Amino acid sequence: MRTVVVLASILLLAGLAAAQTMIPIPGFGSTYSASMTRGFYCQAPLDFTVVGLRVPDESNHGLQNVCLYNHTAAPPAYSGTVALTPVFSKFGEPSANIIPCAFPFKKGEWLIVIGACGNSGGLKNSYASPAGVFASNILGAPTSLYRCGIQSNIITTAPPHPVWSENNGQISRVEVYVAAATIVGSGSGAPGTTLTFLLSAVTDGGLTYQVGSSLGNGPIPIDTRKLELSVDGLLVASVSGNLPAIFQGYAGVLDAKGAGKAALNIPNLPVLKGTRIYTAFVTLSQVAPSGVASISDTFLFTIQ
Repeated sequence: MRTVVVLASILLLAGLAAAQTMIPIPGFGSTYSASMTRGFYCQAPLDFTVVGLRVPDESNHGLQNVCLYNHTAAPPAYSGTVALTPVFSKFGEPSANIIPCAFPFKKGEWLIVIGACGNSGGLKNSYASPAGVFASNILGAPTSLYRCGIQSNIITTAPPHPVWSENNGQISRVEVYVAAATIVGSGSGAPGTTLTFLLSAVTDGGLTYQVGSSLGNGPIPIDTRKLELSVDGLLVASVSGNLPAIFQGYAGVLDAKGAGKAALNIPNLPVLKGTRIYTAFVTLSQVAPSGVASISDTFLFTIQ
C-alpha cells in the first residue's frame, strides 16, 4: 500500500496548465432543436486518449450533454442501427466547461460521439456547415468526420443506444480534446552501459513528466486508463529521485515541442543479465483527470 501511495503522490504533484488538442471540426451552420441527438464518428489514425469533451452552445442554453463510444466499425447507414453503450457520458454539465474525460483509443478503432445542449425536454444540436464529410486530423494524422446520431434524447434514453450514420448529412459539432505520448529507447542494454529514452508528448509541451521503470507491465489503473508498469521495488526506486546516478532525467519538464530525454545507467553487475525492464512516463497537470494529462506506451528491454 505504501508504494501505491508514493506513486500516486508523485503523479499528482503538478501545477501547470492542461495540455489538450481539439480534433478540428467544421464551422457552425445552424441549431437543430429536437428531441433527437446528433454527432460525428471517425476512425483513429493513431493511438490517443480522449481527455475532454464540450458541446458548442450557440443557443446559450447553459447545459450540455454528451456520450462517447468506442466501436470496431463505422455505424450502419440509416435506417440501420447498431446498439452501443457509451464508454463515457455526462449530462447537465455547464456548457462553458470542457468536461474532463480519460478514455484511450487504439489505431483502427472507431470514435463515435454524440452531444447536444439542452435538457430532458429538448435538445439543441450544433449543426455544421457545409454538410457532408469533413477532412480533419487527430494530432496531425489525417482522418475524416462523418455524421451520426440517434433518434431520441440521450438524457432520457437508456443505453445501449441505437446509433446510425448518414455520411452526406450535416455533422453535429462536438469538441473532442485528445492527447498522446510515446517513449523510444536506444542502447545495447548491457551491464555497465546506458540506455537512453526519448520522450514525446506532442500535445504536452511545457508540462512536467515522470518516468518510471519496473519489472512487470502491471497495469496500474489511473481512472479509466492504464499505466503498463507494475508497483514493485524498481518502480519505487525509479520515481523516488534518490538514485540520480542510475535514473537520470526521470523527472523534468518537456520542451515546447513536447520532447524530453531520460537515461537508465545499468549497474555493471553480470547477475542482472536476462532481467526484463519496462519503462513508461506520464505527463502531469492538476486540471487533467486524476492529475495525469497523458500516459505513454511502454518500452520493454532485456539486459543482455
